[in-house]
Amino acid sequence: MDPSAEHSVPDQTDAFETWLLQRVAHAVEAGEVSADLLTDLQAEMAEAHGRPSEEWHTLAVQELAERFDLSVDRLTELLAALEAQLSVTREAFLRRFVEAWLMQQRDAYEANHNGGDNG
Repeated sequence: MDPSAEHSVPDQTDAFETWLLQRVAHAVEAGEVSADLLTDLQAEMAEAHGRPSEEWHTLAVQELAERFDLSVDRLTELLAALEAQLSVTREAFLRRFVEAWLMQQRDAYEANHNGGDNG
């Protein structure tokens, strides 16, 4: 057995991505969100993996800053504070963010299915 393998830690990014895809897949299976959401998420992940990490990180921070109406500097500070947390704490926060995002996706999906264009 390779001695370094004994002490290796699974890549937490991969573990989170796996959980995220499974979580969204469950929401799709339950009819809570569109299957397009999972397809789009998979495509975005594939695109992110195809870019250099610095480029991907810069684009992601800019997009999030715009989405949450924050300056890039402020969001960078917040992300650094999150990164400084223990991995268990960091993952708990990330999962809460995902659940809040899924709630928004459910509401939008339900509005489109149950109300449509109200006009």
